[in-house]
Amino acid sequence: MGKAADAEIRISNAERDEAVATLGEHLSTGRLELPEYEQRCTRAIDARTRGELEELFTDLPAPHPDLSSATSPGELVRRAGQLVRDPTGKRAKNELAPTGGQAAAEAVAGLALIVGVPAAVLLTIFAGLWWLFIPVVGVLVVAGAIADALKKPKA
Repeated sequence: MGKAADAEIRISNAERDEAVATLGEHLSTGRLELPEYEQRCTRAIDARTRGELEELFTDLPAPHPDLSSATSPGELVRRAGQLVRDPTGKRAKNELAPTGGQAAAEAVAGLALIVGVPAAVLLTIFAGLWWLFIPVVGVLVVAGAIADALKKPKA
């Protein structure tokens, strides 16, 4: 990514705060007068991009704020028809990232398997409530189908 594109990267509150603190260091060493310090602090607080913050320090020697956390987007992976960042970097480029709905459906299926099946077995043995297997199996089938549907990319 070029220098011009890096200047358009959006910054966080932490980077704005660091810029204000760094301007305070320049004020304390006498490089900035109080009115100019106040003006630059206002501009730092209002800044939205890396370039806007860097402009405040072009005529000042080091120290400058560390803007390395305002980096460009990372490796992208395809997820359910949209591009998203792969935070781990462990996924192959053509592998789908799990969606929130997929994880929820898998959790419901797991819960039905871990709790529902043993409960249905015990209630069948001790209370004769054999029909409880029907909703447990239904939840397993529906949750599994939903999880599988969410894994497939949308065309």
